[in-house]
Amino acid sequence: MLHDQQLDEANAIQRKMYTSLAEVAELTSELSEAVNRQDQVSVRMFLSMRQEEIGRLNDYQAMLNRQCKQLPAEDGALLSQYISGRFSGKLPTASGEALLRQVEKNYALLERVRQADRAVSSRLGGANSFYMKQGK
Repeated sequence: MLHDQQLDEANAIQRKMYTSLAEVAELTSELSEAVNRQDQVSVRMFLSMRQEEIGRLNDYQAMLNRQCKQLPAEDGALLSQYISGRFSGKLPTASGEALLRQVEKNYALLERVRQADRAVSSRLGGANSFYMKQGK
């Protein structure tokens, strides 16, 4: 059985992820403006800054994965469902519900970032953009 402390720890990491995602969203917006201005120096700078923030997101995801692996198998699998957005239902504790709400916020922001990234990538790379190559 997952305890509130474990759920709160996962939620704290999810909140950090949200902050990083918000920063990626802001940097993507700045990148888009730099692309519109054809300011190559700023484009490179924003790409670099975005990559640093994406690295932080990867670190947070690794922390969550470690947390899941350190739990007993059943609890780890359950927490993994919660943080992956694959859980549907209501949790019996406020900590669990707070975690699910944060995960939903993160996924919504992530989708907005993906859409903005798709747009700027297409303008920047044209037919050679990641999304065009992937058929997305």
